[in-house]
Amino acid sequence: MRIGILSLLALLCLRGAAAEEAPRFTEEEFLARVEAHAALAIVLTEEREVAAAEGLRTSLWPNPRLVLNVEEPGRDLRETTLALTWAPPRGRALAREAAAEGLLAADRRSELARFRLRQQLRSAWADWAFRVEQGELLAGQLAILGPLLEQTRARARAGEVAGLAARRLALEEAQLKAQGAQIAAAVATARARVAAWWPGLGEDARPVALGLLPALGSRPEPSGRADLAVAEHEVARAEALLGRSRQVLEAPELGLGWKRIEEGPEESSGAVLSLAWSLPVGDRRQADRREAEARVAAARARLDLARRAAEAELSGAWEAREHLHDAARQAEEAAAEVEALLAGATAAYRAGEADLTDLLDALRGALAARETALDLRESAWAAHRDLEAAAGRPLPGDLP
Repeated sequence: MRIGILSLLALLCLRGAAAEEAPRFTEEEFLARVEAHAALAIVLTEEREVAAAEGLRTSLWPNPRLVLNVEEPGRDLRETTLALTWAPPRGRALAREAAAEGLLAADRRSELARFRLRQQLRSAWADWAFRVEQGELLAGQLAILGPLLEQTRARARAGEVAGLAARRLALEEAQLKAQGAQIAAAVATARARVAAWWPGLGEDARPVALGLLPALGSRPEPSGRADLAVAEHEVARAEALLGRSRQVLEAPELGLGWKRIEEGPEESSGAVLSLAWSLPVGDRRQADRREAEARVAAARARLDLARRAAEAELSGAWEAREHLHDAARQAEEAAAEVEALLAGATAAYRAGEADLTDLLDALRGALAARETALDLRESAWAAHRDLEAAAGRPLPGDLP
């Protein structure tokens, strides 16, 4: 059991030669590999291609119809008509305008989908990086505790200290190893999420740690958010379709052909002209207009709600990011003093100037300070990603 736990901790971390030689990758390298995936590009551009097809459909002219009609009303009477009919499109300009707005909206939706996927990928990478760093902290604590435990056991055998001291240190080591097993499982889970997007990720690959984020000079604005742009284009599209619904008169269907009449031995023929026009007597597109008006009102309301929500999200995300960034910086400064504390506590214990309780308090306090700094740094990165989502774009300092 002891060997198994040590193996897990060795796999997690850390300061041995094998860990130092393991290839390290940055978040930027991970994102570049995923974004270059051809299948992902096809998925993200599907909606745009559908909207482009709709735009192409509105730009095409309708096909003419070729009509052949043969009648034999009497024994010696035969009428043959060959005609070509065609109805020019009505409201073509407004239909093309609506399709163009739909294409712009689809472009921004694709951009939004790509951005949200990027945020998910960054979250997965950060989870892996921080779990690995958490394992390194624990392994570092064990690296200090192990020699102290062996020294205490030797002193206990020599009768210099009570055997209880060695047992207390052994219990502390066992607890740390149990935590290490849990962290090893978390590392494996987080790595699997990353490897799902990066099939070629090596078994010994390790993420570059995400350091403390830099401060941002000013609060970003939500004006560049893709979801707001989508809502704006949807309003313009709905307005164009409303204009199309107000066109009551449809274009007439025009016909041009040739007719031949055979009556016994006699035959006559001539040109045929036709005009078919739908008159708006009963159906004047009242239902279409009512539907279009409702869609315009809903699109405008959605845009207004989206703008309010974006402003609220941005304000909250900015405050959270600033608070967590300051707290993480202060915790990092406090954790920087840990090395001196540990050195002094272990030296005093080895020299017999401090008892075991003082040593354990120092070890636990040092680990708690480092874990607090790590947790706050991880929370600051999560808040930074939330701020990016609220701003709708990457912000300075989003990559290490």
